[in-house]
Amino acid sequence: MGKNSKNRRQDKGPAGKNRPGAVSLSSYRAARALDALAPAYVQWFDDGSPGAGAAALQYLKLIEPTISRYLEASAAPDVTNLDPARLANAVAEEVTATVRAQGPEAAEAEQAALIVDSVHSYLEFLSETSRWTGTAERLAEALDFFDSLADGDNGQESIEVPDIPEEQAVEAFAELPLIQKATALLRWIGDGKPVTGTGALRLRDVEEAAACVGVQAKGGTKKADPAGGVPIVRSMYEVPLLADIWAALEAAELIEIKPTKVVPFEGSEHFLSGGVAEQLDEFVLFASCFLNQTVLRLDPEEPWEKTIAALQVSVLLAAARPEAPLVERVLAAPDQAPEEEKAAAELLTKVAMGRLEELAELGLLTIDTHFRVPPALIRCVADTFDYPPLLADLGLEESVDDDEAEAPTAADAGSLVLP
Repeated sequence: MGKNSKNRRQDKGPAGKNRPGAVSLSSYRAARALDALAPAYVQWFDDGSPGAGAAALQYLKLIEPTISRYLEASAAPDVTNLDPARLANAVAEEVTATVRAQGPEAAEAEQAALIVDSVHSYLEFLSETSRWTGTAERLAEALDFFDSLADGDNGQESIEVPDIPEEQAVEAFAELPLIQKATALLRWIGDGKPVTGTGALRLRDVEEAAACVGVQAKGGTKKADPAGGVPIVRSMYEVPLLADIWAALEAAELIEIKPTKVVPFEGSEHFLSGGVAEQLDEFVLFASCFLNQTVLRLDPEEPWEKTIAALQVSVLLAAARPEAPLVERVLAAPDQAPEEEKAAAELLTKVAMGRLEELAELGLLTIDTHFRVPPALIRCVADTFDYPPLLADLGLEESVDDDEAEAPTAADAGSLVLP
């Protein structure tokens, strides 16, 4: 935990800012205390990797509201001698407030995970720099609390991410169709391309951009040719794969959408030609953002999408474990549903399978008799989906912790919710 999570750059602004329940005096005390420790914390956190210093400052912003909640419930102003139980309660309150205030989408789940990780890193900082002023027993108890979260002591077995040499992992990512398509699109964008007021590519540029991701489409105002010619679209967003890769590139801070132009984000060259460690970080982050975009970006007008997302998440999490789930079990979902829900279960399973097959075409999953996540991609699946608040929101908190790692069916993934 701790410093290893500084590569998560999907921040939506500091968590806890102006949140109900914070008392101005405790916020002031927390800010003053952390400001005094900030230089030492940044120095401790910075391991020399790109963006480490900025990540440390982001973590301090995430730590502050939790410490504020802690101080609100404690008469002692000391932030280097924390009561484990009160700290755990403050963390729980801050995470709950984040989810309630921002919603249960993946980006907010990621923000909640960062809150937990940032406070854990703060404890590690106090311990490793000998700034902890409490008893050794208190420190051990507080660290054990966060270690239990990381180890899945909340009732779920966390995914074990394999230790793959960086050179081997980079090669594996570079061979993925997803990375190759994203690379082609980034190279096509080059120093920049014009965009409309909505941030989309101009219609005249859609054909070239779509070709970068292996799709035939032309931008235009006419309807598609019924004779089977190249499809004509009225927006780049009508080319789903292009739209998803575009959104993932933006979320991973590889491109920046300005009012009239899309340009490469500062540091995005690491994705194309960085060193092994830099390129691997970029590949992992982009793949995680793409999974987030394709699986968890749900249309609120289509409530059945949540069930499909739950089924995909359960399959991907199970496929990331040693005992791969059987494809036939997922296909048998309609047989396990109540009679009145069989037709709906059959439709939802068909749609979910289609989306899983699309992920397989991009190299993010293999499908034969079993579902399997390639070893290099397991960390991306874990980073994106293996988080209790997200699983609880999808109705999967008890669905992916069995020893056999079987993927729940559409019937298992919660009640079927149809429009």
